[in-house]
Amino acid sequence: MKMSHEVDYVWKYPADKFIIEFDFTNDIDIDSLASMAASCFNFNEVDKTASLISSVGVTTPSGYFTIANGVSGETYNIKLIGTTNTLKRFTHYIKCEVFGTVTLNAKMGDINSNSYVTVKEANDLIRNKYGHDSKWDTLTTEGKKRILIEAAREIDTFSFIGEKYYDVQSMQFPRNEHTVITGNCATPITINSFRNTSLKSSTYNKYPTNYWKYGTCHIKTGTPVREIKSIDKSNVVNGSITMAENFSVAPTVNTSFIIFSPMHREVKDAQCEQTLYLLENMHADTLQYYKDVGARSVSIGDVNVDFGEGDSSRIAIAPVAKKLLSGFIRKQFKINRA
Repeated sequence: MKMSHEVDYVWKYPADKFIIEFDFTNDIDIDSLASMAASCFNFNEVDKTASLISSVGVTTPSGYFTIANGVSGETYNIKLIGTTNTLKRFTHYIKCEVFGTVTLNAKMGDINSNSYVTVKEANDLIRNKYGHDSKWDTLTTEGKKRILIEAAREIDTFSFIGEKYYDVQSMQFPRNEHTVITGNCATPITINSFRNTSLKSSTYNKYPTNYWKYGTCHIKTGTPVREIKSIDKSNVVNGSITMAENFSVAPTVNTSFIIFSPMHREVKDAQCEQTLYLLENMHADTLQYYKDVGARSVSIGDVNVDFGEGDSSRIAIAPVAKKLLSGFIRKQFKINRA
């Protein structure tokens, strides 16, 4: 990671380890950077240099160091002191925020869901369409989860046709028209699987292989009531489904369920397209971009550009994502009086 003298913030996950190169060009002018010292302190001003900072060096006009480790949720202050050949000293400070892990929840209808796709689905969807040359593959798993959550939040800002399936669900989908199967668990039953005749079909290609995969199972009554699990695989020949994780206890033949069929492909694709759009525009510096993402004003040197009220709430949505969602978006008609 290369930084200019104007940058004073970086972030990382605890497992990340990378080199930061800091540019002293504007400080040293025609002089040369002879050495750099780097120290690191936590919020309580306890010295954490030994555990976070290593391999400090100089290749004028830049100094560099390796940063690793850190505690989730902590913000560290890094102090850099550059010394020139003429013994001039310049001090800069960098804040380093260490993010904790986040849980990506793609369970439909869950009060805590925050994504329409899992990381594996996003990997498959993005790579199948764009190959391996996108910025997506440069992200860590934690980075992927965070940007997927942000993308889902943004596409959920549309006004969609119909109503949420559950009033209490956190996301806009599934809607009340979503295909569901209800019934009771049938044997053979295990800690993570059961059968039901409604989950199979003798009609050719009505339910393709693994049709229910990435769907969601809600336990309505019986044991284990109110548990929600994602479906990992299904056998449409015998009507069995297997969950991605175990139930707390095995269901019984009296356990009733509601199963949501997998999320619409258009919604999943839209979230992935919005994710790529966010990645491509993460460092955009045009006035239109800042206006699109909801900035009220932007300062450029001594100049301040005010976008005014009314323009600041608009979220920039990828055109491809909006097109994919067009069939679900409530249309607005403007009626003029005669």
